[in-house]
Amino acid sequence: MDKQTEDLYLSFHQKLFQFFLKKPAVSYDDSVAWLKAAAESIFSFMSLTLHPSSRLQGSRGESGPISQVNDYYTIITIEENSKYIELLSQKNHKVPERLAESIRLFLMHCLELDALFRDELKKTKIYEKTELLHELMDQEQVLKTMLESLRDVFPFLTYCLFLSYDEDQYINLPAIELDVQSESTDSFALDAYLSGQVKSKNEAEVYIPIKGRQGTYGVLKALGPGAADMAADICIISNAAGKAFENSRLYEQSQNMISNLELINETSHQLNRTKRLPDMMKSLSERLISSFGAEEVGFFYKNHLGEEPLLPGSTGFFQTDAALPYIRYVKEKISEENGVFVGNGSSFFGNEGYASLMGVPMLENNENKGFVIVLKKNVCSFSFEMFKLFQTLIRHSTLAVSNLMLRDRLKYLVQTDRLTELYSRSYLDEKIGYSMKSDESGVLVLIDIDDFKQINDTYGHQKGDDILIQVARVIQRNIRDQDVAARWGGEELAVYLPKAGLNAGEMLAERLITLVRECTDPKVTISCGVSHWSQDRPKSLSPLFKEADIALYNAKRNGKNKFMTH
Repeated sequence: MDKQTEDLYLSFHQKLFQFFLKKPAVSYDDSVAWLKAAAESIFSFMSLTLHPSSRLQGSRGESGPISQVNDYYTIITIEENSKYIELLSQKNHKVPERLAESIRLFLMHCLELDALFRDELKKTKIYEKTELLHELMDQEQVLKTMLESLRDVFPFLTYCLFLSYDEDQYINLPAIELDVQSESTDSFALDAYLSGQVKSKNEAEVYIPIKGRQGTYGVLKALGPGAADMAADICIISNAAGKAFENSRLYEQSQNMISNLELINETSHQLNRTKRLPDMMKSLSERLISSFGAEEVGFFYKNHLGEEPLLPGSTGFFQTDAALPYIRYVKEKISEENGVFVGNGSSFFGNEGYASLMGVPMLENNENKGFVIVLKKNVCSFSFEMFKLFQTLIRHSTLAVSNLMLRDRLKYLVQTDRLTELYSRSYLDEKIGYSMKSDESGVLVLIDIDDFKQINDTYGHQKGDDILIQVARVIQRNIRDQDVAARWGGEELAVYLPKAGLNAGEMLAERLITLVRECTDPKVTISCGVSHWSQDRPKSLSPLFKEADIALYNAKRNGKNKFMTH
């Protein structure tokens, strides 16, 4: 090697040394490209060319890492990646001695740098994927992004997702359910899920738990060459996914909690603003149907007699005999604290019945006031979270329902006679006064039980009260909804018929006289006095009562058990 070539070789060697001092994060191919440019530039006087290739076109000559075909052509073999470097010089200049060895050693170091470069690149990619996962707030999107990230970073592996039932039922992704009770469940997946540890079946099959800080939510199975060796790197992404999944789950739960609180608050405000029981129960029924997707709703509330009649707002199904098995089941199973939750009721109610049921008690001051039932045809239509919300919603609503029913009951007691449950005389006066202002006509029928003192003397006052109740029930069953039946005083009763003519009042009086005579025990009779008013014959309240009283007196004086009209 002449002095010029020696100096150039030393300069080239120095340049190689400086390359490594910088520790560049470059790939092997980039290092070869740099090497080619440096070598051809420095040794340009001999037209040196450096040609990298993956396969040789001609003969190698002698074997070994460096094969000198002739003075102008040398082949360098990089056995670690099965690639070749061809060195060619022209213009009768020999390839410098030691150049091929320096290049070979340089490329061996470049392979090490390439491994570090690829590892750094992989770490950077993994970091970017984990950052992407942390930004997500949707459970399904977290798992979907995790799988996409793994396929991007480790494309030579295939993946399978195992999820517990609690997670699987809400996520629309291809996944296998982890069933602890089933013998067919993948034992390695189940072991990884229960232990929270990575489990390797063999070098090509590894099971990695998807876990957060509070628990394990599923298992990721990675399948392919070297899968077990890559478990640590895969875990970085799966752990980030587990934490992101948990965060999105907690976020969703908090959003649901806020939504539930808003629902409870809105429902309570709505119910407290409602003044009529039918309107209140209709509003609550609509809220239950919209919030839980219920198809049938039934409200049952204990009245002052201890009965549990169906409240308004209940759907029509509960007014039929088909609802009786559901009502009986809830009555038998309901407890004052927990209620009843049925996911698949086909064994109880038949395949054609409603499969999903929720029933909760209506509690007020720890006292069971009744219960509410919601039904839906499909199996497992209600989640346990829905059941808990249902319990809370009914617990808050019960107070409003109880208060309104208590108010209605107090109003009823003020407006009615306690013994006969007919309206009071003051309520009758109020209704007649209102009718005289708004209607065109009205009829008053005054009723008196004949020889009532004799009944008390013969059978006692308790039987006398029973006779009053019997007569009151006959009246209630034979008047219109808009008619007002009241206890006038003592054994005297009254019925006012708004928007009615005299003939209607006379027909009612005659019908009541007949029915009382036939239906009472012991047999009693009544006498009636009928008076009326119209726009042609307007009257005030006092004359209307006076005329009916006179007519009643005339009926008594003329033999009783009859009616007379003034």
